[in-house]
Amino acid sequence: MTPLFSNLRPIRLRLGTWLDVVLISDPEHIRWLDSQQHVERRIDPERGWLHRIVDRRLRVDMGFDGEVLPVFRARSDAKRAERQRELMARFDALRGLPGPERNEIAGYVANPKQKGRDIGVLVQQWCGRLFLPQYRATKESYAAGRRLARFPAQSPFAAWRQRVDGRLDRAKEVLMDLAEGDLHCVHGTSIGMENVVRTVRNLRNAARSEAQRGRSLDEVLRECLVAPPVVLRTCTADVEAPFLRKPLTPHTLIVVLVSRAFAASGDLDVAFLSQGWSACPARRVILDMLRAVWSAVRQEDGGRRVPFDGVGRSWDAHTVH
Repeated sequence: MTPLFSNLRPIRLRLGTWLDVVLISDPEHIRWLDSQQHVERRIDPERGWLHRIVDRRLRVDMGFDGEVLPVFRARSDAKRAERQRELMARFDALRGLPGPERNEIAGYVANPKQKGRDIGVLVQQWCGRLFLPQYRATKESYAAGRRLARFPAQSPFAAWRQRVDGRLDRAKEVLMDLAEGDLHCVHGTSIGMENVVRTVRNLRNAARSEAQRGRSLDEVLRECLVAPPVVLRTCTADVEAPFLRKPLTPHTLIVVLVSRAFAASGDLDVAFLSQGWSACPARRVILDMLRAVWSAVRQEDGGRRVPFDGVGRSWDAHTVH
């Protein structure tokens, strides 16, 4: 029997108007969808029972006083797009945000036997200081960030428990206070941070191997980088996709399997959705930090500083809309 995900062909689960879900994992299909003006990330709860459940979790449960996290805001949101451009320009100028946090992260990766600060707290503080130079992470704030990052994937019962017992609200309060009300910072120190932490841990494991330590950053990242598992999209009108037999409709929930697309292609632009309107504004500063970290690994071996090897080389041409 052929496994369900043995190739990158789209999979559609459809039961009349009751259910219409499309799973997309081909990088070219992802790029095509991003180019379509009627493909959106706002979930309209009026489009079906599944849309209502997802909207509740993303807009209400993970919302802050009626505001949603930037990563869930509409494509047409002009303020979101402008803020995204501002952050991209500011982050690019930081050149990996050198400083004590980055040095400690480099030491953690380059010396796998070395014990030090909790790497999760350290990475969260590095992420927070992209926004606020005075940001100070703690074990409590890191736990809060992980809780928020993992909440979308929780089972209905687990999500209900966290709502009822106050753990979710407490996590949101901790993150919001540290971010001084900046929702972009909240996102960066929760959902965004979690993927960076897991990537750094993977780099540390890679650094244990002598063969791996001799490889360039882009080679190692294609194995170690943790991309977002999924992003969700919907349509504001019918869209005729060349790779589907029937059109996408406003009732369709599009599940973009980003991590699977990245694993299959090794394309870093796919991991950060760099060529689309929803590109991660921190993609370059994150890679610059990881480059510095992996250079420390090479220097531990007496090697020279590693060039960037083209990671993100084409990003200068990308714009955010």
